[in-house]
Amino acid sequence: MKQKTLSTLISLIGTFGALPALADTELPAVRVEASQDADPATSYTRASSTSATKIAAPLKDVPQTVNVVPAAVLKDQNASSLQDALANVPGVSFSVGDAQRDQVSIRGFSAINDQYVDGVRDDALYYRDLSNVERVEVLKGPSSVLYGRGSSGGLINRITKKPQAEPGHELAVSLDDQGKQRLSFDLGANSDDDFARFRLTGAVEDSEGFRNQSFLKREAVAPSLQFNFSPNTTLLLQADYLQDKRLADQGVPGYKGKPVDVPIETYYGSANGRDQTANESDVTSFTGTFDHQFDSGLKLHNVFRTYDFSLDRNYTTIASVNETTNKVTIDRTKRLRDEHGFYNQLELSHDLDLAQTRHTLLYGLEVGKQHKTEKLWTRKNAATYDLFNPQLIELPAINTSAAPGNDNDTDIDIAALYLQDLVSLSEHWKALAGARYDHLTQTRDDKTSKNQDLARTDNTISPRLGVVYQPTERVSLYASASQSFQPIADSFTFKQNSDQLKPEETINYEVGSKIDLFDNLTLTTSVFEMTRSNIQAADPSDSNKALSVGEQRVRGLELAVAGALTPLWDVIAGYAYLDGEITQSTEKTKIGTPFQGNKPALTPRHSANLFVKRKLPGGFNVNAGLRYEGERYASPDNLVKLPGYTRFDLGTGYSGKSLEVNLTLKNVFDKKYYISAHSGANDYNMPGAPRTAEVTARWKF
Repeated sequence: MKQKTLSTLISLIGTFGALPALADTELPAVRVEASQDADPATSYTRASSTSATKIAAPLKDVPQTVNVVPAAVLKDQNASSLQDALANVPGVSFSVGDAQRDQVSIRGFSAINDQYVDGVRDDALYYRDLSNVERVEVLKGPSSVLYGRGSSGGLINRITKKPQAEPGHELAVSLDDQGKQRLSFDLGANSDDDFARFRLTGAVEDSEGFRNQSFLKREAVAPSLQFNFSPNTTLLLQADYLQDKRLADQGVPGYKGKPVDVPIETYYGSANGRDQTANESDVTSFTGTFDHQFDSGLKLHNVFRTYDFSLDRNYTTIASVNETTNKVTIDRTKRLRDEHGFYNQLELSHDLDLAQTRHTLLYGLEVGKQHKTEKLWTRKNAATYDLFNPQLIELPAINTSAAPGNDNDTDIDIAALYLQDLVSLSEHWKALAGARYDHLTQTRDDKTSKNQDLARTDNTISPRLGVVYQPTERVSLYASASQSFQPIADSFTFKQNSDQLKPEETINYEVGSKIDLFDNLTLTTSVFEMTRSNIQAADPSDSNKALSVGEQRVRGLELAVAGALTPLWDVIAGYAYLDGEITQSTEKTKIGTPFQGNKPALTPRHSANLFVKRKLPGGFNVNAGLRYEGERYASPDNLVKLPGYTRFDLGTGYSGKSLEVNLTLKNVFDKKYYISAHSGANDYNMPGAPRTAEVTARWKF
């Protein structure tokens, strides 16, 4: 399958390379209206977004924080992963994601399942590729009012590349001095009458990294076809295929309260990592989007997405760290995941004038179904290594003919109705109100000897209310309250009574401002308090059961600025202050101390990001960036602390009619730091990359 896919990509590239050269393309986003002064291909800011309201609304009218990482920033920074993109968003910290998936914490809350693509849920556990991504939008705070379950701290919505009225052709090659080798392409074609538009994006990567035995082999391809039946009626068809294989590397263990002090390349696993400890995922999706505007002004939007995901995960875990003998013992594990599902969203929107007020109404119906299976086998005590100088061995085999430790099938069915009203009350006042009703059913069939079957149905209502005051055209002040829910449907740990416990609930109160400092420079501020309750915690009287008594609170401040300081200076920057606390819990750490009163995992009190670009004559530019994170804990038990760090980057670039080149020098001062940790365990702490030079060349034809 892999060779066939690669041959197909090469053939497609050759076919499109033979097409006549067309005009350079701008990359406007579907259903988003940028300001007239902001070119979507080059601007660091956006005037509007669909993520917060599911309609094209100016961000200044939305009483909620939305951070946008646009195409221009992704290009200037040589970003090729979701982690690269999200480094530009304040209040986001990274998890190792079990070396198999993108995973972050937003405002101190895990967003492991809060991934979306063009507004549709995409919660499979894998690493996304950016070759088909136009921009990344992060919606802060609870968002169940439109998106359903999850989204305590926020959600991540990837906006994909769509066929364009003026198609372009681009090939890009990325190389770095740690072994990165990546080819990507973006090719388009239209019919003469513009009835049909086609676009093909993708990437092929065969890379190594700074960690011992590190490798990444990846193929991605995403064709899309749009039919313009009339100015008011379009049909967009999209497909997406991704295969990803990489070393199952989760960093270094904790030791005496911090990550063990070893060279950053030190790997604790198999001597034959490529064959014994590697994760391979395959993801395929198909999406159809139909839009029609009636003569009355009523707009119909229907999107259907189906997907298939499989994961063959072969990895090691830390069984124990002996701080007396300085030995580390590892287990070897094989986990298989397979899932498929679909979601369909039907939405109607229209404007209504009523009693001297202007209403933009949205009505939505969402249905979906997911089927997930999991099997797991573990070989205990597969190897014991010297903690400071591991001499790796090939690990003993796992007996997969034996009964698996985990063997379960899960089915999730949802049906939801939602309503939203964006109201212009007067020249200076606006309001946003909405609610969503979810009917969610989950069944879990445990096929092991435990036979711990679970079944639960939840009927929830998720409201949102916000007001916006705009004293001038450039200033918006807002206040909002919102609520989200998280049922057991996305849990990974179950107790005997898990299906008897009500969903976790998050309530957020927020005030903020959005100020256009200049025509294309926006400053966003927010102050918030989020409280998550009904968190499952251990029952002190019965370790096989849980209680809905846990509670976590985060109070914080965020600042973000994006856009053009002057016609020659672009900037994207942010700062977050997070004061988090586990306010209620029955859990105890391994040394007997309570979780209650601890800090949430991966929640630094202070963090900041900055990236500035200076345009020079002749199409050249120079840029510089930094990322700062204060100290943070690897897990909620607060027994291992990651030190704070500041990383500096430099870059330069050239943009011509047919050639673009971007050169970056990341971690200029070769700082040793830790970019991520597990968030639920202490022995998986990933060092950041050393000083790395990377170049990307793009040929437009």
